[in-house]
Amino acid sequence: MPAFVSFSSKDEAIYSAICLALDGAEVKHWDQKTMSPGDSLGDQLREAIRVCEVCVFIATRRSIESQWCLAELGAFWGAGKKVLLFLADPDLDDSMLPPQFKGNLRVNTAQDLIKDIKATIEQYTEALAQAKGDPSYKFFETSGSYGTESDWKELFERTQSRFDLLGVTLGKWRSTPGFSNLALAKAKDNCRIRILLMHHENKLLTGLLYHDQKLDSVVSDIERNFQFYRDLAAKDETGNIEVRQICKGIPHFFLTLSDHYAVMIQYQSFQEWGSGPTWKIPGKSKLYNSVMKEFEFLWHNGTNGS
Repeated sequence: MPAFVSFSSKDEAIYSAICLALDGAEVKHWDQKTMSPGDSLGDQLREAIRVCEVCVFIATRRSIESQWCLAELGAFWGAGKKVLLFLADPDLDDSMLPPQFKGNLRVNTAQDLIKDIKATIEQYTEALAQAKGDPSYKFFETSGSYGTESDWKELFERTQSRFDLLGVTLGKWRSTPGFSNLALAKAKDNCRIRILLMHHENKLLTGLLYHDQKLDSVVSDIERNFQFYRDLAAKDETGNIEVRQICKGIPHFFLTLSDHYAVMIQYQSFQEWGSGPTWKIPGKSKLYNSVMKEFEFLWHNGTNGS
């Protein structure tokens, strides 16, 4: 689903730079240069607005005075489609924007714009799949194929009410830059964060060991990470961050559970922990409900380690 870029012809240089950034990120966008001079300009724009799910408005003093831009924005707004404001003029404020877009989320970097476009298109694709009764699962051969640390962190940034973590040692999230500050900020915004890792005395722990891993090394990782997460919970004044350990039972996968997605990494004997096949599972799907029930079962049978 391509993005539509609304801009003033007087801002051609900014538009070209945005298009280059979108191309570099492999984000499809409708190119006004492909319009046929022999056909109705209005008809071609209406068709572009019909097939594009998100509009990027390059906001400048020139574009907010353009009748074409205002018509394009009005068409997207009337169709109930999302409009992203790219603030190319830092002197613009809400009072200068069309009334229906005042207070909208604005970005001023190509990186943030691309992230928001991808998220919007992904949400739209998921909504279509759910409407058809066919949730849109994504499979990755390894967890490394899922993305970078920023892609994982984005799951946390976009969740609002819940964020659950399940794993053996959970060292990856601990080492994610900015994790602690983000967790405390989310907790303050009333997001419930639950962290569940193995207990070092769990008798099933040895059954998870493979390759050349030593039990002492794994136990040390568990104890160190548990202390880190418990210290983080102690800093939280809201009580929204909780930490428990699995004394009975065993996690069969590494799980990150947010409001809208579950990301599950399967443990496999021929691969290192956290490197196995990975599924990004949409909310309201049967598999999402299944892994959520597994987390809840292990959570309610866990201990806080005290």
